[in-house]
Amino acid sequence: MAEAEASARAGADTDECLHCAIMDMVEERIAGGSADAANLVVLIAESLVDVILLVPQAEQAQLMAHTLSALGDLLLQKSSPDGSGSGSQPIRRCGRPRSTLAVRLM
Repeated sequence: MAEAEASARAGADTDECLHCAIMDMVEERIAGGSADAANLVVLIAESLVDVILLVPQAEQAQLMAHTLSALGDLLLQKSSPDGSGSGSQPIRRCGRPRSTLAVRLM
């Protein structure tokens, strides 16, 4: 039983750090000078599409709608001074500070 709980916790930790892993890769590209914002967003969007296509076809539209809703709400939360946004999609805070790197839209 304890082994199953440890495995479940490890899976949850991995899920929560996925954001950090993605941002580490993005920041490496930005720091290397080989990135533009539009291309990075397209690559990340393609990954989202690949995840959506993993679910049964009958559920894909619902997952896409959820994804777009979360995208808008997370943008509002992270860009508002108090971090409130609409509050419909709570942010799972991993403790990672917001990046100070800047990338241009080319």
